[in-house]
Amino acid sequence: MEESKELQKLYGFMQAFIYITVCIEILLFVHFPFSEQIMPLLSKMAKIPIYSNILYSKLFTFFIIMVTCIGTRSKKDLELDPTKQIIFPLIFGFIMFFGSICFLLFKEKGETSLEWYNIAYIILSIIGATLINSALDNISKRIKSNFMKDRFNIENESFEQSKDKVETEYSVNIPMKFFYNRKWHNGWLNICNCFRGTFVIGTPGSGKSFSVINSFIRQHSAKGFAEVVYDFKFPELAKIAYYNYQKNKQLGKIPSNFKFNVINFSDIEYSRRINPLKREYIEILADATETAEALYESLQKGDKGSGGNSDFFKTSAVNLLAASIYFWSRYENGKYSDLPHVLAFLNQEYDVLFKVLFSEPELKSLVSPFEAAYKSGAVDQLEGQMASLKVQLSRLATKESFWVFSGNDFNLKVSDKKDPSYLIIANNPKTQSMNSALNALIINRLTRLVNTKGNYPTSIIVDECPTLYFYQLATLLSTARSNKVSICLGLQELPQLEEQYGKATAKTITSIIGNTLSGQAKAPETLDWLQKLFGKVKQVKEGVTIRRNETTINMNEQMDFVIPASKISSLQAGTLVGQVALDFGQEDNFPTAMYHCKTNLDLKKIKKEEEAYKELPKVYNFGTADNREKLLQKNFKRIYDEVETVIEQYV
Repeated sequence: MEESKELQKLYGFMQAFIYITVCIEILLFVHFPFSEQIMPLLSKMAKIPIYSNILYSKLFTFFIIMVTCIGTRSKKDLELDPTKQIIFPLIFGFIMFFGSICFLLFKEKGETSLEWYNIAYIILSIIGATLINSALDNISKRIKSNFMKDRFNIENESFEQSKDKVETEYSVNIPMKFFYNRKWHNGWLNICNCFRGTFVIGTPGSGKSFSVINSFIRQHSAKGFAEVVYDFKFPELAKIAYYNYQKNKQLGKIPSNFKFNVINFSDIEYSRRINPLKREYIEILADATETAEALYESLQKGDKGSGGNSDFFKTSAVNLLAASIYFWSRYENGKYSDLPHVLAFLNQEYDVLFKVLFSEPELKSLVSPFEAAYKSGAVDQLEGQMASLKVQLSRLATKESFWVFSGNDFNLKVSDKKDPSYLIIANNPKTQSMNSALNALIINRLTRLVNTKGNYPTSIIVDECPTLYFYQLATLLSTARSNKVSICLGLQELPQLEEQYGKATAKTITSIIGNTLSGQAKAPETLDWLQKLFGKVKQVKEGVTIRRNETTINMNEQMDFVIPASKISSLQAGTLVGQVALDFGQEDNFPTAMYHCKTNLDLKKIKKEEEAYKELPKVYNFGTADNREKLLQKNFKRIYDEVETVIEQYV
């Protein structure tokens, strides 16, 4: 007990008084053989109002129990079970204590013997009073705090989120549910400002593609966007895009002149042919230089070099590639201006290359370092300047790449209102090292074309984005909003982005992205960035100190991370944390721009959609495998022959 000695004595007296009142009640309402001897005393006590009725007597005893238990301060019990030690004893105590009255109904007037029902009444009254006293006394042993009840700090880290669907003509709205104020609420993850860029982060199996990437494809298709989808595991995303393209075209949600195209270097039967080096794309030498730099960096995976000789050789390689691209864009007004002719040309001997390039006056500034080394006979220097470029480009010169890039079946400006389309850029994990550079050439040309005004809104959706190099991605993200270009990038961890673009560029990209959503992440760099991005909020911390003589509860308020790294690293599949960009005026309607929720998609509807998916149509029918091989070889040889014919004019 924690009371002083005086209070302990008073408490002991009150406890004794409880059972004294029970005994008095028994003596008054049960006739014992010796009752005649104390009848005068009992007669006087019976005149007291509380003993005039058995119910009044019971209520008086119960009142004494309550007063006694309210005044006690028992030592706190951490392992107290309220159900077993308070609720059940209190219920059974009430039933026994007040239910014992029923046994007095068997009592006959004038009887003096102690019958069975009298004994039952006595036993139930005593046990009932004891149970009620024990239950009410245990209430004071209970710790009135949240001590060890919220071990994972869920209450402090939960917050109000958007319950209403805020849909605009460009938004993506994902149904979800979130935990707040000790219960689950239905809500909506509203991405209303898609044009400010969206990051979707998450380890494999975290649900980032199923919950977010697929939602972007479906909803932007229904809102009339031109779509560009990078499908790393073709045809997973391609089937979703193709189904929604057909459905929304039939419903009239996208214009009837929209087409559906695929670029695929592994299964060329499904692939259209495209020429990202068309004459009209290479208007000036700067365009050729930018194209060359984008292609070279995609081969190097964004490696910025370490300065010195590394930068010199890189610049030399880019200049040679740019000069070759520009030469072919000017030869007979771009008759052979495509990547296969450039690759075949760069495969020639040094003296052939330089004689042809030196013939173009506009290229002198680019090839002058090579000219000096060539004329002075510095073969080692030439080897150093050209080796890295030749080694990298040699991987791209395949029959399949020559086939795809030697034709032009559709308009690469997919958002053009006169000729809009959906474009699937396919990849294959088995051949990604080669395909990624070729795909990068397409996507980098495409972004320059669609990132202009006067077009359909465009949705560029890239899952596993570290496998596809974007040239000047930071610039694209900065300017996309004004041209209605939505960019959704899926990746597993931030270190992948740093490996692809370098730390400085990756830091810039993460600084300007507008919407960030994340499933489970494991990398320390990712976790640290995310928890700092979401920031801190005031949290109530509670401390309980239990000593022999007292129990102290301390509460203090402090700032702490609203979504800490430990929570992000242990998120379940389909659970997302995130922060979205709001438009002007939306701040009043949104309790917060942050989310910590579990997606609540209609799985039956999605399964029904998946059952209706169709196989993508083949664009070219090559017949047998032998016919296919012969056609590709013929096209490959034709390009080399055309290059040889042009060279003969200069050598």
